[in-house]
Amino acid sequence: MTQVKINRRQFLKSSALLSVGALVGGMGPLFTSNAQEVEADKRRSAKYVMQFASPYSSAEALYIPHMHREFKENIEQFSQGRIFVEIVDAGHVGIGTELMAAVTRGQVACALISVSNLSRALPILDILNIPFWASNDQAYLNLITSSYWQQNVLDVIKAKSPLEVLYHYVVGARTLSATKSCGRVFRLPNELNNVVVRVPASRVLAQFYKMTPANVVEVPWSKVADMARTGHIDVLDPGVVGLYAGPYQLRDQVGAISTLQSVPDAWVNVVNQTWLNNLPRSLREAVTAASDATFKMHLKTVHQTYERCLNQFIQRGVQVYHPNESERAVWNQQFGHHNLQWRGIKRELLGTVDNFEALLAATKEASRYQLD
Repeated sequence: MTQVKINRRQFLKSSALLSVGALVGGMGPLFTSNAQEVEADKRRSAKYVMQFASPYSSAEALYIPHMHREFKENIEQFSQGRIFVEIVDAGHVGIGTELMAAVTRGQVACALISVSNLSRALPILDILNIPFWASNDQAYLNLITSSYWQQNVLDVIKAKSPLEVLYHYVVGARTLSATKSCGRVFRLPNELNNVVVRVPASRVLAQFYKMTPANVVEVPWSKVADMARTGHIDVLDPGVVGLYAGPYQLRDQVGAISTLQSVPDAWVNVVNQTWLNNLPRSLREAVTAASDATFKMHLKTVHQTYERCLNQFIQRGVQVYHPNESERAVWNQQFGHHNLQWRGIKRELLGTVDNFEALLAATKEASRYQLD
């Protein structure tokens, strides 16, 4: 994420307002009736409207790190009110690949989308779904804040696609989770024999699970809860936060969670470049600065959000299993990034295998950002 010089007084003012907003995060409607009048005035006085679409509800901010309010307040403060942010939450513009299509064609200005659901529009991001190289939260943070990632992934996306990544979310690694109708805990790959595993719209994740003895089916994110409820899928792999955040009360269909930590359950906020480039330069810089500020605020919430979601599942009676070192070693040996099966994917997405090795090295270099 490009660094932009920010007026210190402006940043402190924004942070103070957001601290107040954080106290009421997740406690009801986004705005009261009086606040709605204020919002209407802000919109009338703004020169530009940014529609920010998200599959998640603003009312669940304590459990879902969507940063709706924070992003809105930062954009409006850094733009000095010239950009008004309209939050279109709870999947009203679509979920998963539907939302990807909406922001790609400019129906909305920007959106929160998982990397897996975005991978058809931005295939290079699918490199994150090769297993067992960037799933640790700090390793992932090291990677996405490295200069190599900026220059060889984010800048490539900006140059070749209609979208630009504003910032990443850190929400934990993917799991191996059973539905209630399945009722099993999965520890080793051979236990997936004849089990139906749901995958998102990620070619790399599909290849990963096809290397196991599972039956692999691609199911849109908006259909997963229903497919789990009716017993059409046995296993799904979102991270703990993603399982809790899933649409249509997916959390109620989870029976057991195995914290496999295969790949990062990566989310991003992406903006339509046509919309962004129609702004004057000063406002484009304000969007960049506001995005960077939102990202920094998000990092302070990562561990607390994960623990809240995990505790909610435990209170619901969901069995949570943490694979031991020998079990993880079996998964890594059979499916890890070092396996020859991944060489073609690395070349296709990055150009050369050496470029993947450079990304791997970036996961091990200390970032200027650390998780609290």
